[in-house]
Amino acid sequence: ELLYYRAGLQKQVVRKLRRGKFSIEAELDLHGMTVAIAKNALADFMKNCVLRQLRCVRIIHGKGLGSKNKEPVIKNKLNKWLQQRDDVLAFCSARPIDGGTGAIYLLLKTN
Repeated sequence: ELLYYRAGLQKQVVRKLRRGKFSIEAELDLHGMTVAIAKNALADFMKNCVLRQLRCVRIIHGKGLGSKNKEPVIKNKLNKWLQQRDDVLAFCSARPIDGGTGAIYLLLKTN
């Protein structure tokens, strides 16, 4: 399960995100992609989210069941990529109905 949030973000906001209480304003499906293609798709998606000033999105990364070692390659890369971005406030694994540990809810900074 993934969970990340910036220092200073209210615990109540994180709790609300984990419970799926924010409206999902856009979605990106990365599963089945190579790491290089997924990285480019994520960069394009994030640029679009910032331009549209979206607050909460879902990213489907898959569980790694189709990878060579049956391990979540994209999920692990996504965890690192998103933590390096200034526009990311928090992210966590989605509720089972929204993809569970194969997807995340992502909370973005808005101006």
